Amino acid sequence: MALGTTDERDLLLPLFTGLEDEPLWDTFLHRLLARTRAQRLHLFIRPGGMSGMPPIRRTIRVHGYAPSATPFDLEAFSEAGLLPYASLRPNRVYSLEETTLPESPEAMQRQRGVLDAAWVAHARFIRIVAKGDHNAWLVLLHDRLDFGAGDSALLSSLAPHFALALAMLMELRGLRLRATIAEDALALLGVGQAIFDPAGQAIIADAIATEELDIQNTGQSVGRAQLRAVAAQALNAACRELSTARPEARRTVRFDERLGKDVLLRRAPVASDSPLSSGYSVGLVRQDRRENAQSATPVVAATLGLSTREAALAEAISQGRSIVEAGAELQLTQETARNYSKRIYAKTGASGQADLVRMMLTGLAPFA
Repeated sequence: MALGTTDERDLLLPLFTGLEDEPLWDTFLHRLLARTRAQRLHLFIRPGGMSGMPPIRRTIRVHGYAPSATPFDLEAFSEAGLLPYASLRPNRVYSLEETTLPESPEAMQRQRGVLDAAWVAHARFIRIVAKGDHNAWLVLLHDRLDFGAGDSALLSSLAPHFALALAMLMELRGLRLRATIAEDALALLGVGQAIFDPAGQAIIADAIATEELDIQNTGQSVGRAQLRAVAAQALNAACRELSTARPEARRTVRFDERLGKDVLLRRAPVASDSPLSSGYSVGLVRQDRRENAQSATPVVAATLGLSTREAALAEAISQGRSIVEAGAELQLTQETARNYSKRIYAKTGASGQADLVRMMLTGLAPFA
């Protein structure tokens, strides 16, 4: 069955525009429920290669339908031999009659009990496999009326489009996860970044860059940094220069004279298939932020082979305190603090306080 113009408008369009829906694919699933006259529609997604991620589950039902029905459970139905979802052939539409093959009267009675409790008499279901080994199951249920050939044909026609949308969904979620991880790690160091076009307009900005540069959202794009006139002009000029400069070129712009804060600008490393122009710039700002000593201490102890007290002293020294000041903060006498510092240098191989600070700042402690 070929999808008609109405199907493309009512189903395909919300399938692809609904990747950011909350809850997921809300319009698409409600329209599919109405189109097939199902009483309940269940979507179950198991991401491929992401064993630690929980499956995605969506349930859409006719308003007020069967409040006493047992919630549909894909795995429970499969265990009862009603819907062997893991072994279904991809893109083929099944009915209950095709998969309900009881081996004994007892098995048949058990299956009937599961169906009656869930208020299920008729079903259509399909397994869809997308690039990346992502699997999805669409299940339509009804307690009285059977589904027709047109409903099965519709599910079959939607399958390749759904597979593409599913692959796009998982790719987007993977990219978002990677971006969140990277942004979170930079935030631990007090680093914020924004992307500027050649005119100095911010296209993308994280929370720290937005705060530090006072970037205002205009509704159409992220907006401009709300800086004093001299700083704004300097930022605009730097972005314009970098748009045609060599990749290794750098510019710094002081955006806060009172606090002595600067933004470091460089050419954005844009991929050849990116929608962004190669003339964009990345602006990096940094807040005066260090790791929490309490969470960093066990990391320092584990990575540098120190005792807990030695690690606490090393962490305090790396934050700019002298040995005596760090010892006093940890309620150590001057003699004990100096003895600890000697053991720290011996265990780490640090040649002095500056070298120890270098080890701390280039290790894992700043990310603790």
